Amino acid sequence: MRDIPPRRSILLFILLIVGISILLFNDFGKSHSLVIDSILDFGHVPLFCVVTAMVLWVLEWRRWPMTTTRNYILAGAISGGLAVLTEVLQQLTPERSFQVGDIIHDLTGSAVFLLFAYQYKRNLQKRNQLIMIIIAGVLLIIAGIPVLATSIDELRSRKEFPLLASFETWTEMKRWSIEDRNERSPLHATQGQRSLCVNLSPGLYPGVSFNHPPANWQGYDNLSFDVYLDGTVQLPLTVRINDLEHNDEFEDRYNQTFILKPGQNRVSISLSEVEHAPKGRLMDMEHISILCIFSYKLKAQRTVYFDNFRLEKKD
Repeated sequence: MRDIPPRRSILLFILLIVGISILLFNDFGKSHSLVIDSILDFGHVPLFCVVTAMVLWVLEWRRWPMTTTRNYILAGAISGGLAVLTEVLQQLTPERSFQVGDIIHDLTGSAVFLLFAYQYKRNLQKRNQLIMIIIAGVLLIIAGIPVLATSIDELRSRKEFPLLASFETWTEMKRWSIEDRNERSPLHATQGQRSLCVNLSPGLYPGVSFNHPPANWQGYDNLSFDVYLDGTVQLPLTVRINDLEHNDEFEDRYNQTFILKPGQNRVSISLSEVEHAPKGRLMDMEHISILCIFSYKLKAQRTVYFDNFRLEKKD
């Protein structure tokens, strides 16, 4: 009996390690699509199916995937440790961060592989096989729900365009990044039944960020949205817009401050001004990536209601 695996198997194992390392640690750049992001997140499931299969192969390569129950448990534990370790290491690399969701997807992939592989050439009762298959199926469905939800939201967004945001569904909130306390509210809605209520906290840059807007604004003249301001004092709000080519410099984006009066406000922004805002180039209006709205050096909490973000053409 051979004491070491066949050379071809060792070569495949090494290639898999290299490929998995590239997928886990390489920065593939910013994705503008939530659907692509959710698919990449789901990709951790099949990826860790492979990782767990490799760990099990190391534990028992001669009869793989046949081995003892102890080795299956050990493979799951080692794979779980690798899932946590890879996220810790990603925290140390530029543009990557520790994601609990990725660990959950990793553990899901590991569990799915083990549930199916354990049945290989084992005389299990049909009932036990069915239970294991159902558990694996449920895990895959749960892991795939974000992909389905973002795909539905993407279809909704395309159907409603040039309406960019109206806060009528919870799924569209994934497009936004908001650190302050917020909720979808029935108050002060100007389009549909809901607005976005945000309690801006005192700080340097409190606000909201539309990180995944529909990208192609070409052919429209204005960006407009409605804001209701609580209280009796005016509030300066700054609007920032940049495209995918943005180099993170202030001169390479649109930045304009608007003074909100108490009560209902309508903000209208010329897209021609947006296009010509970057110094030394034109903004790529077909690839808008971020719309930020924030207050600068806010001294006291203010409550605002946003609604009806839309692109408009002149009559």
